[in-house]
Amino acid sequence: MFLKKTIVTIVLVLLVNLATVAEINQTQDSVHVNPEQLQLPENVMTVLLHEMTTFTRLMGDLLEYIVQGDVMHSAIIAIEIRDTNFRQKSNSKEIKQFMKLLPKGYIELYREFNSTANELSKAVDTNDFKTAISLYSEMTQGCFNCHATYAKTRFPNLQSE
Repeated sequence: MFLKKTIVTIVLVLLVNLATVAEINQTQDSVHVNPEQLQLPENVMTVLLHEMTTFTRLMGDLLEYIVQGDVMHSAIIAIEIRDTNFRQKSNSKEIKQFMKLLPKGYIELYREFNSTANELSKAVDTNDFKTAISLYSEMTQGCFNCHATYAKTRFPNLQSE
C-alpha cells in the first residue's frame, strides 16, 4: 500500500505540474520549451488537468491490480488509460487548438503512452504479468521523459537521457 501511494503521489505531482507548463517555442526540426511561460487557454488547461488526474488515479489502480495478478481489472484499467485522451472531451475546434499548442514530441510521447497501455492490456489478457509490469514501467518512464523534456524548469532535478 505504501508503494502504491508513493507511486500515485509522484505520478500525480508530475502530471499536475505538466499542466502548468509555460510557453512552447517550436522550430521545424526541434522543440524548445520554456515551461514557465506557456499560456494555455482555460479550456485546454481544464481538459489536461482532468486527464492528468484521471491518469494518476488509473495508474495507481493498475499497479495494484497487476501485482495482484487480477486479469480482469488490470485489462479494464489499461484499456481505460488507453482510451482516456483529450479527443474524447473536446470538440474539433479544441482538438485543432491542442495540436497547435502542444509540441510534436509531447504528442508522440502521449501516443506511445496510450499504445503501451494497449500492449499492457493484451499482456494481462494472456496472464503475462511479468510483461505487464515491464510495460507499466515503460509507461511511468514515458511520464518521466515527458516531464524531463517539457517541464525542465518546473522539475530541475529530472534529467532525460
